[in-house]
Amino acid sequence: MDRPITTKTCRMCEQPVTAEARFCSTCGFQLDGTASAPKPAAKWHHNIWFVLFLLFFVLGPFGLPLVWKNPRFSRAVKLSLTALMALYLWTLIALIMRAVAAVSNSLEQLHNTYLF
Repeated sequence: MDRPITTKTCRMCEQPVTAEARFCSTCGFQLDGTASAPKPAAKWHHNIWFVLFLLFFVLGPFGLPLVWKNPRFSRAVKLSLTALMALYLWTLIALIMRAVAAVSNSLEQLHNTYLF
């Protein structure tokens, strides 16, 4: 008879691993048999809200590696955030182009007013 595969959770990234595994296949954390070992502190770049803040308000598309390296985001969330960032970036570029055109038109009108 086949024995069912038992799994446990990695204390570092909270991803499922097999019970026989010595290391987590996601983050490489060493798994030992002691249940009383303290849970290590979470890394700053695994904080979901901090990553989202950096992505949309500080780094823009340069923050996407933080999203893709974060073990707390599922693949669907990572793809959704990437698509949302592309839409966000396109919107920002369009707004900047409209602002530059408006400033250019204003400067041209000002120039024409004082020339004639």
